[in-house]
Amino acid sequence: MKPLKKIIILFLLIAAKAIAQAPLPVVRATPNIGFEDGTFTNWECFIGQVDGVGNVIVSPSGPVYDRHTLYGKESKGVNDAYGNFPVLCPNGSNYSIRLGNNQSMHEAERVTYTFTVPAGVAYSIIFNYAVVLDNPNHAANQQPKFTAQVYDVTDDKYINCPSFDFVASSDLPGFKLSTARGSRGASVYYKEWSTATIDLRGYSGKTMRLEFTTNDCTLGGHFGYAYLDFNENTDAAITGNAYCIGQKSVTLYGPNGFAGYTWYTSDLSKQVGSGQSIKISPAPPDLTKYALVISPYLGLGCIDTLYTIVNKINEGFKLKLKDTVFGCPGGKVDLTAASVTDGSSAGMTFSYFRDSLATTYLYNPDTVDTAGTYYIQGVNKEGCMNILSLRVAFVKPSIKVKDPIPVTFPATVDLSSTFTPVKGITYGYYSDAAGTSPLNDYHTIKFAGKFYIKATNSIGCDTIVPVTVIIQPPPPYTIKASNAFTPNSDGINDHFNLDISGYLIFESLRIYNRSGQLVYTGKSIEDYWDGTFNGKNLLGGAYYWLFEGLDNYNNVKVTKSGNINLIR
Repeated sequence: MKPLKKIIILFLLIAAKAIAQAPLPVVRATPNIGFEDGTFTNWECFIGQVDGVGNVIVSPSGPVYDRHTLYGKESKGVNDAYGNFPVLCPNGSNYSIRLGNNQSMHEAERVTYTFTVPAGVAYSIIFNYAVVLDNPNHAANQQPKFTAQVYDVTDDKYINCPSFDFVASSDLPGFKLSTARGSRGASVYYKEWSTATIDLRGYSGKTMRLEFTTNDCTLGGHFGYAYLDFNENTDAAITGNAYCIGQKSVTLYGPNGFAGYTWYTSDLSKQVGSGQSIKISPAPPDLTKYALVISPYLGLGCIDTLYTIVNKINEGFKLKLKDTVFGCPGGKVDLTAASVTDGSSAGMTFSYFRDSLATTYLYNPDTVDTAGTYYIQGVNKEGCMNILSLRVAFVKPSIKVKDPIPVTFPATVDLSSTFTPVKGITYGYYSDAAGTSPLNDYHTIKFAGKFYIKATNSIGCDTIVPVTVIIQPPPPYTIKASNAFTPNSDGINDHFNLDISGYLIFESLRIYNRSGQLVYTGKSIEDYWDGTFNGKNLLGGAYYWLFEGLDNYNNVKVTKSGNINLIR
């Protein structure tokens, strides 16, 4: 893949929440920063244009649809057209906005939020961001752009950290090439939801303004936009900081999207671990405090320190998952089904991830179509949490059939004896490869041919395999009859009957006189005609006989006829 051309990008702030550094209390200074009123209340919206040298010129406008687009819960399941990530941030929030669009007409958009940092509070904002950028082969100052800045209103200046102003390159963390093409066939790069922080602990009591701006390329032919969503329902950046009765350990999880994580005791005097998560076993005493120093990727923010207090909850907690969820190849499985978490504590809230650290959301857990290991996070109403893994497998039932030894009719073949059945699998027998014409006599197959056995497992997946049956046909049947008989009771040729051999079922033998009158009917091979009709001897002469039967092998009707001379 060719290196990305230079694209100036500045990252969108998403899930905001005020984090009070221990031991100071959390103070909420940002009402409706997460659009939880379902409106842009407390936000200011602007629209305008970008000029030929990259200057963004905007004016107050109020929210303009498709330039300041608000998404609500009804947008759950709707994905971005280029990044295929959800437009509604998958962090539990009810609202998100999209700033900008995929139109390209020199447009520029901005939203701002102004608030006062609480006095005497070590204050931070934690956010997620998502970005989509057209990638034309322009100079850096001509590219589509998204910028995020923090303005110190009190001192009338922009603060240096954070000030997000980055040039996209092939090694920019988390950016991916979209399979969809952008304006005029340009490539499109996107970054899914990720996390960063704004450390405002040095701005206590000051008025600050968050500014987010998107603009098209300066030539007017290519777009850039981003998503913004603040989740005010989350009270701490560090999760897993509560444990219930029955939990023997605690696993603390830092926020997603940082380059480094270092865990300390609350006074920062002793390092207790590193990495995004830390498992503490046995569980620490109630109200134990920890500190987490988070380091951003180069150019993506500033080092910050977060604090958390571990709470012991006097409630039971149990998260239980199936080891494996099975599906049929080409199908999908639903990890949100109640059977997947059967046995877990009642009233839990579940979230679904692709990794054990819960850094990558599984956007469509109800329609998983790829085998692999997935992770479910369970949280009860008291805040106790655990993350467990389960496997998704798409399998067909296996069936190994061995063609039976050839036989000769009247020997038959039992198709159920051509394989070894497996417990939990049901089997069907068919005359066609599609499995639509069932065989009722699969235990006694008497004709050669190719037949099919279908194995079906408990979730409805099936496999159909052929079995070849060879049954040699019997010798041809014969029907023989004499052309005359002498019913004179001398013991020689006194009656007329048929000599039949082979697999032929006798149905009837009828004899007629020259006038076509029926004079005799035989019902079995043992029956014979003695030259009488209704107990009286018939005159000598020529008579006509007709045999009807069934070919027992080919299952076809058989008729044969001839003449017989009765001699007196």
